[in-house]
Amino acid sequence: MELKPINSPSLPGDLKYSNRIQIINAFLSNDICSASDIAAATGLSRQTVMKSIQFFVQSGLITSAGKGVSTTLGGKRPELFTLSQEKHFLCIALWPQELWLYLYTIGGRQIDSMRLTAALPADPKAAADNVGCLAQSLLLKNRMEPKNLCAVSVSTAGTVDYRTGCLKYSSQSPAWGADIPLKAYLQPYFGADTPVFIENAGKMTARPFLLEPELFGKRALVIFSCWGLSSCLIEKNHILSGKNSLIGEIGHMIIDPSDGEKCGCGGHGCLERLVSAERIDKLIAKRLPQYPDSLLSQQESAVIPALLEAAEKGDALAMELADYLAATFASALRNISLVFDPDLIVFQGDYACAGSYFDGQLRKHLQQFQYFPSEGPFAIQYDRRPLAEMNALGSYIALVNRYFNQPELYTGETDTESV
Repeated sequence: MELKPINSPSLPGDLKYSNRIQIINAFLSNDICSASDIAAATGLSRQTVMKSIQFFVQSGLITSAGKGVSTTLGGKRPELFTLSQEKHFLCIALWPQELWLYLYTIGGRQIDSMRLTAALPADPKAAADNVGCLAQSLLLKNRMEPKNLCAVSVSTAGTVDYRTGCLKYSSQSPAWGADIPLKAYLQPYFGADTPVFIENAGKMTARPFLLEPELFGKRALVIFSCWGLSSCLIEKNHILSGKNSLIGEIGHMIIDPSDGEKCGCGGHGCLERLVSAERIDKLIAKRLPQYPDSLLSQQESAVIPALLEAAEKGDALAMELADYLAATFASALRNISLVFDPDLIVFQGDYACAGSYFDGQLRKHLQQFQYFPSEGPFAIQYDRRPLAEMNALGSYIALVNRYFNQPELYTGETDTESV
């Protein structure tokens, strides 16, 4: 997996530090390398590369991976190196109906995972304790020493205070209240020196798009749809957040203030409620007598992907509801365009399963806004990769960028340099 280059930490203007950063980037991109491989990739001399590798070997960040093959001309087999297989990242998805834990090496190899399907406890401290205990069991199973857990990420519903690690509020768990010290609850399970990073699930799941070359320099809106609805706004390869972490909380954009249902955020007519499975259930129950042969009559409750599939097959009720959903999203996207004007919209999760019918209706409703160009306001993509998979990858990317941007990883001398 090729990662975007890490940012240069604030270090003295010494070429040595810049060289070390380049070499770590080479290992993140290529996993197992010889000194000659890195020299060719970076343009650094083999001697310079070898000195930096020796520095990282002594610090435990890089380890030997054995010998490579000889060249066609024969000669000495080159020594290979890789990022330490003993150092790990733990990525946690603390979602309303399920809990995922993924254990990665710092080089990106997933070595274990755990999943639990259950509703969140009503008490946030109890929820955090459940996570901590399961995490400890996963680490114990893999014989992980505490010193080798380099960082932990937690993806969750709601807005996050990045400075304190508090969950500011989640409409998915309104009983939790506000300003939940989630990081403080979890920190004892991982040790005081292990960084714990809390992030909104929509932003975490969209993070892999930061690696997409075609998005560099562009604006993208990645829509997360599952147990809730949120998004991530990406501009010039940077995730936007804002003072209150509200950028991207499009599920709470008010589309119909006269709507009677109250959202967990306290408002009425929020996008998240208007396109929810519960709302679709009510609409199906209301309209089904007019469509007794509908494919939707075979379902106990609404599942958005199944509805979109039925619409694709020409089911009249499913088409009616898909048009309602498309019109509702078009209203939201029009409003978003007035303040963000994206180049690309990406649907993840439930609505990523949409076919040509939903897509066509969405584009039709968008064309009614005369300010949009005739060719359409933006590109639209439907990313069908599993949300859990994208969230795990996004969590790993987040930890790479945080862990490898620590200046102390690049400071100091090797034994030979200090002589």
